[in-house]
Amino acid sequence: MDRKTLVRAAFLEKIGSAPSENVPLSAMSSFGIGGPADLFFEARTEDELEKAVSLAAAEKYPFYVIGGGNNLLFDDAGYRGLILRNRLEGVVREGHRLRVLSGTGLPCVLREALAAGLSGLEFLAGIPGTVGGAVYGNAGAYGWSIGDVLESADLFFPSGERRAAPRESLGFGYRDSALKRGGGIVLSTVLMCSPGDSRESEARIRDTLEKRRAKHPPLGTACAGSYFKNSCSASGARIAAGKLLEEAGARGRSVGDAAVSDVHCNFIVNMGNARAQDVLRLGEELKDLVFRAFGIRLEEEVVHLRADASML
Repeated sequence: MDRKTLVRAAFLEKIGSAPSENVPLSAMSSFGIGGPADLFFEARTEDELEKAVSLAAAEKYPFYVIGGGNNLLFDDAGYRGLILRNRLEGVVREGHRLRVLSGTGLPCVLREALAAGLSGLEFLAGIPGTVGGAVYGNAGAYGWSIGDVLESADLFFPSGERRAAPRESLGFGYRDSALKRGGGIVLSTVLMCSPGDSRESEARIRDTLEKRRAKHPPLGTACAGSYFKNSCSASGARIAAGKLLEEAGARGRSVGDAAVSDVHCNFIVNMGNARAQDVLRLGEELKDLVFRAFGIRLEEEVVHLRADASML
């Protein structure tokens, strides 16, 4: 019996359902790119997610946990292991705080905050993905990031340990957190809000969405958001990657069906049949353009999940 069959049998025994086989990851990605995963499983409860992670770890079977697939570039070869999709969803108000399960979509969190008359999360408007993914990459916009409003997170580790982690222990930085370096899997979060006026919050949300509509590709465009992180000047000020790319001559560049967006140069879009290798090659060309023009080396914000990667 091969390892894949053994893992499926263990899932049936301990969780009651087995992972699907050979699932195309292009369907799980906002990029619309990616070959098949050997195994794929959607966890809808904390118990399912914990058992699935523990089982894969015990079997030493490669696995990777994903959320909405909005900031990921899956490999053309797919994934040689188990892709676990986090579908833990739910929001509970606790005074001026929201306790949010990690698979909850950011638009849902914002709606719940508005309904509860709470403010402080308006900067999330228009950002796709889930809370867990946002915490992993410290997502944000317009000077705010989720690490600014997170009070704590419940984490689960492949060893079986479960731990409550205060914000200070999560190593938040610009589009970065300690979770990227093996800091555990987010199960739930506590987000800090403040009492607010729903009409004022709605006005701020409309303003944020209008800014995004004016500068970003239309909703539904096959892309993974900003491809590069904004750079940092010698003085510590952020320099927009899109501005550097525009001035370096990125507009109109393409490799295969991967192309620089004609709306914003920091978006690489799939024009129909782009491969991961097309995106990666175009990304390297863009980095070289900016380096030759300004001596600045851009860093990817989008995560390329290699076929042999693992959270073990």
